[in-house]
Amino acid sequence: MLVASLCLVTACAGYFPSANEIDLDPPDAALTEPCPPLTKDPGRALTQAEVTIFWSRDRAAAALCRQKHEGLVQWAGGVTAAVEQE
Repeated sequence: MLVASLCLVTACAGYFPSANEIDLDPPDAALTEPCPPLTKDPGRALTQAEVTIFWSRDRAAAALCRQKHEGLVQWAGGVTAAVEQE
């Protein structure tokens, strides 16, 4: 009875292709590079000019990370669509 139940569950589960069976291009290498680090605190009081420069650098780094994240989300959406089509 147990063997028959296992066979039934397996038959009902459907076929899901393995990652090796799906022909997908990997994400663009630029999307998987680490994000630039934030500006390190120099351990002293900063001038207004330094604050502006460091803030601008950190905002640019955050924008780049957001673009990478959005690109990976789009790539993952393509992976999901490819699996669902199989």
